[in-house]
Amino acid sequence: MVLNSSTSVVGRLKDEPLVAVGTVATIAAFTYASIGVYRGRFKQSQWGMRGRVVMQGLTVAALVGYGFMRNKDVEKTPKQDVRPINWERLEREARAAEQQGADKVDPAIAKLTARLEKQKEAASVFAAEPQATKPADS
Repeated sequence: MVLNSSTSVVGRLKDEPLVAVGTVATIAAFTYASIGVYRGRFKQSQWGMRGRVVMQGLTVAALVGYGFMRNKDVEKTPKQDVRPINWERLEREARAAEQQGADKVDPAIAKLTARLEKQKEAASVFAAEPQATKPADS
């Protein structure tokens, strides 16, 4: 894996400083609320939890905003390092493999293939359904 400015921690902190600030603020608010719970101060714990929710929401909003900004920067064109597909060669290779494997076809697959060919000839899916048989009276 190649480390560059967008993958290293320091690079990400430089690229997205609001996320780091929001994370620290969330931890601080939670710590403030925890101290309030420990000391039995109801108002302090309530304000700390409300602050945590706000800071956490702002951090998530910063993450989403940076994601949208990063997505805009990415080019919309396909990458040039992907080689084009030679469809003619691929089809030739598939037919050659089909001909070589014709002798090794599983009987069940051959039976299903024959049934499919009959259905195609009938030109109707419903023609291939078996007729309902009447139950024998006992």
